[in-house]
Amino acid sequence: MMEATETIQTSSKKPEKPKKKYRAPWEKEGTYKHLHKDLHRSEDKLDDIRRTLRYINKGLELAGYLVYDQNYIHDTVCTNEIDVMVLEELYSAGEDGRLPKDIAAALNKQFHTRHYQPWHIRFILRRMNRKLELIGERVAEKRGMQWALTRFGRKAWGLKREEIIEDTTSLEVSS
Repeated sequence: MMEATETIQTSSKKPEKPKKKYRAPWEKEGTYKHLHKDLHRSEDKLDDIRRTLRYINKGLELAGYLVYDQNYIHDTVCTNEIDVMVLEELYSAGEDGRLPKDIAAALNKQFHTRHYQPWHIRFILRRMNRKLELIGERVAEKRGMQWALTRFGRKAWGLKREEIIEDTTSLEVSS
């Protein structure tokens, strides 16, 4: 008789379920998909930071506290004397600009070589523009088939730090 009651008692109890094993998010959705999602989240945050930095730079520039000069462009954009020569050629060309083949010919004449081709010049100008993406500006732009300095590039490349300091002091004195 005891055996019968024992079996009844054990059958009325529910068997305990094993606790669910914790799985990390990358195990649930797959490693590649999780990394891809994390990468996009990080890129979105970085884009927000860059946008905020551009707003801050524009505000400082409009207020007159941030002035870009030739030294800034030289330090930020130019990696060697070829880059400096390309900017000098574009600055001397005026607002119309110059063809990449003309700039390449001038570089070859200056450095006594036949190495530089028009595609080198286009590559150099695109690299310079990429370096200034952080502040939201460009050094050169394409106008038709020719490349010319932008308004920002012309203003920054044409001014030296001493000229900027003299201009600001003359404005303060006249006010």
